[in-house]
Amino acid sequence: MSLNVKQVIVFCMTLDDWRNEQGWSKSLLARQLGVPQTITVTRWCHSIDDPRRSVPNSHYMQRIIDLTDGRVTPNSFYALANDRG
Repeated sequence: MSLNVKQVIVFCMTLDDWRNEQGWSKSLLARQLGVPQTITVTRWCHSIDDPRRSVPNSHYMQRIIDLTDGRVTPNSFYALANDRG
């Protein structure tokens, strides 16, 4: 018996990429997500290897998924094994 294996490549858009695509400032994004301080969104938008970066809690993660129509997902905030090259 043989198996057909399909490789699935998933592209995770970062929150900062999505924000830039929309032409939004970080303060506008913060307002749309209901985040009280823009610095919080700034931390979410830092690159994955930046020590100042933080990950949204589940409440804000759901708001991000909803606002971006699923284009930004929880995986967008983590470096996966294949990304570390």
